Amino acid sequence: MTFVPPKPPKPDVPQRLLIGVSGSIASLALPTYLNVFRAMGVDRMTLVLTPAAEKFLPAATLALISDTVVTEADHGPGHVALARWADGILVLPATAHLLGCAAHGLGPNLLSTTLLAAEEPVVFVPAMNPVMWRGAAVRRNVRQLRADGHVVVEPVEGQAYEVATRTLRPGLTLPPPETLLAATRRVTEEAA
Repeated sequence: MTFVPPKPPKPDVPQRLLIGVSGSIASLALPTYLNVFRAMGVDRMTLVLTPAAEKFLPAATLALISDTVVTEADHGPGHVALARWADGILVLPATAHLLGCAAHGLGPNLLSTTLLAAEEPVVFVPAMNPVMWRGAAVRRNVRQLRADGHVVVEPVEGQAYEVATRTLRPGLTLPPPETLLAATRRVTEEAA
């Protein structure tokens, strides 16, 4: 009789996580999120940075705590291959501009074309001023993304740094990393 080892259980988190990063002050929290994702079992993380995101966090810095970083200057394997590689796609943070591009099928940069090439739903994590978040255009774009099958995780009320005033003010913050991985896991399980 031959021993056949049991198949390992399906991981609770995506093993290959593609993280889109758009240009928001909230992107400064990204290193903490990446470390928590790794601690929670994500095996490989590829980051796709918009040009605006690179102004907040240089690709060389993010390369120290992720597996791969691709940018407008270095597309890596290209948008279609990036989208196919991922077990889950998370946009953290998602600016109003990025939400609008995704909702309307626009591809002005590598991240937005990668999202267009994704066959599975994407998890978006908005980060913006509360006035922008409540604005009619942003709300319309969020409704469209959800109607298209994507997940938009609601921001959390809390103290947020406001660049315009350079102060901490009541505002919207990113949800905890565990919430984001749970949303990504649900999307990948439903798509399977």
